[in-house]
Order: sequence, then C-alpha cells, then structure tokens
Amino acid sequence: MLCCNSEDCYIFAANVQVMKKILFASLLLLAAVVSQAQTASVTGVILDSLTRESEAAAVVQFFKVDDPSKPIAYTTTDQTGRFTHAFSTAGTYRLHFNNMGRKQVNINFTLEVDTVQDLGVILVEDDVQSLKAGTVVAQKTLVVMEVDKLTYKVEDDVDSKTSTVLDMLRKVPMVSVDGMDNITVNGSSNFKVYVDGRPNSMMSSAPAQIFKSMPASFVKKIEVVTNPGARYDAEGVGGVLNITTISDKHDGTRLADGQYGTVNAKGTTRGGGGGVFYTMQRGKFAFSLNGNAMYNVNKDMVIDVERVQILEHGNISTNSHSETDVNIPMYSGTVNLSYEIDSLNLITASAGVMHFGMESEGLSSTHISSDAFELSYGGETYNKMARNDIDATVNYQHTSAVNPERRLALLYQFVADPSVNNTANTFNNAVSNIYDLTDRRTDALVNSATHTVQADFTTPVAAGHFFNLGAKYIARHNYSDQQNYLYDGNEYLYDELGSMKYDFYNNIGAAYAEYEGKTDRLGYKVGARYEHTWQNVRYSEGDGEDFRLNYGNLVPNASVQLNINRQQNVGLSYNMRISRPGITYLNPYVNTSDPTALSYGNTNLKTEMAHNVNLVYNYFSQKWVMNLTLRDTFLGNGVSGYSFYAPDGLLHSTYGNIVQSNNIGANLFLTWMPGNKTRVIFNGGGGYNTFLSRELSQKNNGFDYNAMLGFQQTLPWDLRFSANVIMTGRSVNLQGWHSGMALGTAGLTKSILDDRLTFSISGATHLTGGNGMRQITWTQGPGFTNKVVNTIKMQTLTFDISFSFGKQDNAKVKTTRKTITNDAQLNTTNMAEGLGTMMRM
Repeated sequence: MLCCNSEDCYIFAANVQVMKKILFASLLLLAAVVSQAQTASVTGVILDSLTRESEAAAVVQFFKVDDPSKPIAYTTTDQTGRFTHAFSTAGTYRLHFNNMGRKQVNINFTLEVDTVQDLGVILVEDDVQSLKAGTVVAQKTLVVMEVDKLTYKVEDDVDSKTSTVLDMLRKVPMVSVDGMDNITVNGSSNFKVYVDGRPNSMMSSAPAQIFKSMPASFVKKIEVVTNPGARYDAEGVGGVLNITTISDKHDGTRLADGQYGTVNAKGTTRGGGGGVFYTMQRGKFAFSLNGNAMYNVNKDMVIDVERVQILEHGNISTNSHSETDVNIPMYSGTVNLSYEIDSLNLITASAGVMHFGMESEGLSSTHISSDAFELSYGGETYNKMARNDIDATVNYQHTSAVNPERRLALLYQFVADPSVNNTANTFNNAVSNIYDLTDRRTDALVNSATHTVQADFTTPVAAGHFFNLGAKYIARHNYSDQQNYLYDGNEYLYDELGSMKYDFYNNIGAAYAEYEGKTDRLGYKVGARYEHTWQNVRYSEGDGEDFRLNYGNLVPNASVQLNINRQQNVGLSYNMRISRPGITYLNPYVNTSDPTALSYGNTNLKTEMAHNVNLVYNYFSQKWVMNLTLRDTFLGNGVSGYSFYAPDGLLHSTYGNIVQSNNIGANLFLTWMPGNKTRVIFNGGGGYNTFLSRELSQKNNGFDYNAMLGFQQTLPWDLRFSANVIMTGRSVNLQGWHSGMALGTAGLTKSILDDRLTFSISGATHLTGGNGMRQITWTQGPGFTNKVVNTIKMQTLTFDISFSFGKQDNAKVKTTRKTITNDAQLNTTNMAEGLGTMMRM
C-alpha cells in the first residue's frame, strides 16, 4: 500500500469521492427509469430479400394506426438487422421502414399487456426506379457511434486498400498513434486487443509491431470499447480494441447458398505480401478461410543516445550511435465453421495461427568519458525473435422457443503462444576494468498455454429490459527458459548465474451480473464483475524465490444514454478497470546486452486499479457526423517503468507500483460530406496529464494532443483520391517526455469489372524535413539524464491489387450472439448509420 502526504491523500480522496458521487447519481437515475412501467414490446429482423444480408443500423419508425401523420417513436437495428422497441401502452401500431433506395415497408401489429410481439423476418427490396434515377449516390458512413463504443468501418475507407492496421488506427476515434508507433486508447497506453471478439494475448503485448505488418484490407472494422461493461474481462485501463476481420463479414446472419472470395497482392518499397479470403454456404453448414502474409524490410534505422550520470565529483558521459537493418515477416490464417442444428441451436468452431517475427543486424559505437577515464568501443548486435499464436474455439448457443430473446451460450477456447528470442552482442575484443565487455548471447524460450471456459445467459425481465449473468474460468500456464552464454575467447560457455527458468501459473475465476434496458428516449446499463486470481511461481533455475498470490477484485460499471432526438444523443458512463502485471513486467531475468545498463522485471508488482468517467455527445445528419467525448481517468497505484543508477555504476531499468496519475482530456471526431463525392474527416484529441511518485520523489505534468485531417474525393472515371495529414504533440510521463511528429499520406484507387478488380497506389512521408523522422525521448531521474534520438525513414510507396470472385454477400459463417468476450452495448445503435444506409452508392 502506498503511503502519501496530506496533499496527495486529499487529491486521491477527492477523486474517489467524485467517482462515487457520479456512480451513485447514475444508479439513482437508472432506478428511477427502471421503475417506469413497460407493458409491451415488438421485435423483428430486417434482411435484404435477395442476399439475406442484414440491414444493420437502419431506422425503423412507429406510428399509431389511426394517426399516420407523425411518428410516436423510432429505433435502429443492430448489426444482425434485429430491432426491439418497448411501448408504455398496449394498442395497435404501424411499423414504417423507408430507407432511400429501398421500397417502403408498412406492417400493422397489435400489442397486448406484458407481451412481446415477434414480427419475424422482414424482407426489403431495392427500389429499382429510384436507383435508375441516380438519386442514391452518397458515400457510406465510416463511423458508428454509441455511448459505450465507437466502430470504425475500415472496409468502407478507401485508404484500407494500401494501408496497414496501424495506419488506419491513426484515423480511429479515441485512438492515438505517435511517431514511435506507441498506441493509446481513450488516453491510456494500457488496453486489451481482441480479434473477432476474442482476447489476443500476442497482440495485446506488442500491438504496434504487429499492426504495422498487418494489412488493413483484411479487416472489416475496428471497435473502440471505452466502457466494456461487466460481460468483458476486467483488464485494460483504456478499454478494449476489437479487430473484426473479414472472416466474420456479415455479423452472424445465415444467408442463401453460395460462395464468395477475394485475392489480394501488395508490393511496397519496403516489402510485399498478399492474402486470400474465401467463404461458402451449403444449407445449414458454412465455412470461411482467411489468410495473409507480409514481409517488411526497414533499412538504416539510426539510434543516438546521450546519457549523463551526475556525480558529486564529476559527471560520466556516455554517447552511442547504432545503425540497424530490420526484417519483419508476418503471416496468419483462420478457419471458421458453423452448423445450424435447427432454428434454436447453433454450434460454431474456429481455429487460427499467427506468426510474427523480427530479425535485426546492426553496428554500434560507444564513447564514455569522465574526468578520471575515457573508453571507446564498437560492437555488433544481432536479434532474432519469433512469436506465434495458436488458438481454437468452440461455441454453442441455444435460443429459447418461448422467447427468442432468452439465450444461453457455452464457450471453450484454447490458446498457445510459443515464442523464441535469441540475441548476440559482440564488442570487438574491447577491454575495460569498469564495464563487462565480454561477448555474450542469450537464447530465450517462452510459452503460454491458456484454457478458457465460459457460460452466459440473457433473459428479458420486462419489455425492453434484460438481465445478463455469466461465469468464466481461465487456466493459464506460462513457461520461461532464458539461457545466457559468455565467450571465453574460444567458445560460448553457459552462464548459470545469468540464466533463469521458471513456471508461472495464473488462474482466474470470474462471475458477473448486469441489468440493461431502454425506453423511448433512455438507454441504461448497470453491472458488476468479480474476478479472483490465483498465482503460483516456481523457479527451477536462477536467482528467484517461489511465491504464491491469492486476491480478488470487484469491478462495477454504470452508463446511461439520452436520445435527445433522431439526430442527437448524450451519455454518461463510469467504470472501474484493472490491469494485472504480465509476464514481461514480472520476469526477474536480468538483460545484460548493454554493458552500461541492466533491465529486469519486478515480481512484487500489484494489480492496477483505474477509475474512468466518460461524457459523450453524438450528432448525426446527412452531411455531418460528430462525436465529442470528455474523459477523466484516475490511477492510484499505476505500474510505471523507471530508471536509476545503482552502486555498481550501471543504469538499472525496472517497473514498480510507484505512480499516481490523472488524465483529463477530450476527443473530437468530425465528418463533413458537402456533396455525394466528397468527405472531410477530422480526428483529434488532447489532454492534461499529471504524474506523481513519492518513491522517486518525482512528479511531472503537461499537455498532449493528436490530430488527423483527411480528405476523400471521387474524381472523374470513378477514381477515388484520399489525402491525410497526421500530427502528434509532445507527450509526458513520470520521468520525461517524448517528442511529436508530422506525417502525410496520399492515395488513388480505381475499381473495374463491377468493383471486382481494384487497383490502388499510395505514398507516405514525414513532414519535418531531413532524411528521416526524428523522434526524441528525454528521461531524467535521480542522478542522471538520458536522451535517445531515433531517426526513421518514413518514405513509402505502396501498390495493391485485389480481385473478388463468386456471388458477394451470399455466404456467411454464422456466429453465436455471444463470444468469449461477450460484447456488451446499450443496444442503441447509431442513427447516422441509418441515415447513411439511406444513401447507398
């Protein structure tokens, strides 16, 4: 437990009291809303009459049968085309569907007290006459905005043809990527990455490296879940970043028999790759395959380090220069299967593999000077890392025959993450009586095997009100074997003192309960999740002590949304999130690759606990889409990396629960469509950050900002042009700051053969002058300063070609309504998306 002085305690207590008041007010509001009587509801699913594709986020209006002049209510469909609306009184009503480019649909229905009227599947057709008249020509909406999450539709962005996932993240609301590819979500660098609704540990541990090599053309959408709710795992201070691939292209609706596929090839000035997607439907069985591979080469990466150790009787200065070439191979493949036993029972399965590698070779030179001595030496570095992710999942879902909104889902998932990391450092036979310049190498093997079982149950408790509960158990075994070798002049000898081998068992049991619902104008959700953790670490080799931990965390959440009118809504949410330190932070193995510095983990780290409050405003019209989010995140026991000089004269870097931090910020996403061929996009944010550490007697504070301005234009001959300017400002941390950057991109895309064959070309460059983009990291701690300058060549030219075959949208692997993640939302989808659906190209 951290001790604090009176001022710090006052700040901490004030923040906690504010959080409690907001949560209490939200709960009172929810209780008042729930007390309103809801006597009847109507539900149904809207699908395309030919392809059976869902009409996602379409606007549905309701009228009184005897007064068709003015709608009394409206709702929107979810991603599967389903809508549900609660009425306060029984009676006879009319459903009206009138999206532009579609034929009108009118259905009369009668509601009785305490009943659910299921209208079944409603099929809609294209309005051929209006299509011929050329009235349906507007662009697709890129963003679906809700109080709990934002969804960026990557596949509808022309830049996705030639960009990587990291490039697209710079355009996603609530996400920021700086010049060193550091990613923050909702103002925090601590977040979890999911793929197709399932946690992905490899991407969560190294998101920037992997996203930089992953082509965006095989991603359907990116969801930023800022208020995950009780159904999600409690980890991730900033929330969840969910990457939905095109293997889950149509969100769960079984379509007519058919097949569809896409083949893609990409070439860049830094490498190349390609991929394939194929899906087919035969009766109740569906299958899909998604695979891609990339190979990137980064030449002449330059790093300059200037470090000063401040001593009482003179300073020691260290200057180093390195030039490195890096090769990055990546490939992935996923197979999805589904079988609909009958209309009430569905079983699905998936299996996938991902490989991410990095091989680097470089030369370095180091000069160390003081009043007492001088030392210069050169060296060579080599590193080869290969990380793999293997997963298999089986899901079963049962839907009640009495009430289709009552569902039970059972899930099992296995994930293995084997990886190797081999390094070698040589120092050209240099000799020093101060620093150890022995040539060395390290061979590291790390593996993680995880078994997950989960059960979820959802049932309506009244019209428009739902109760969700579930349980989950995770059994995870991490194994680490790090072997160090030292060169004696003839051969490399095993260094037992510098090696380490251990097993880390991490088991988590969880249970949650959540209540959610909506009325004509309000949507609300309140819930809690309890997670209990059992940890056991056993060392079989090396300087480490076995230990056991056993602790629990109760994580509450609450949110409320008010629909002001068809074009505006506002929402308030509170959640508590935790972050358990991973094996990278806990691993006590000492990295000695740098003779002047050591780095290692800390087995005494505790779980972080963060409090988040978000206030969200959304506005939609046919020309404008806006999301404004105000946020406040308080972290009382944050884990932070820090550095210090030890009595051995070396710079030590490790981690500790040493930081109290507060982030107050705002994010603005704005889309303007002045015409049916033009789109202007702005995505930006800023905040004020404070950091305080009593252990280091250090504090820091400062502003940060990020901004992206994009322009998209359809030119003659249906050429699609896009250009983006991206900027980030200086960001601060406990012991220093990191510089900003400026980047420009432009691209051109052309599709022929009814959009089946697509050609794209794009380019990117830094906007700061010089041969490369310079990124500066400044660190200052007790008795030292450290400046690191990275120079990265950003100029890139990319070519892409893709071909689609088969009957598009006629095949889809059906998915269960709940996956391992249990995506929780207010069930109030974006009205702007409904407006966008009216304006199909």
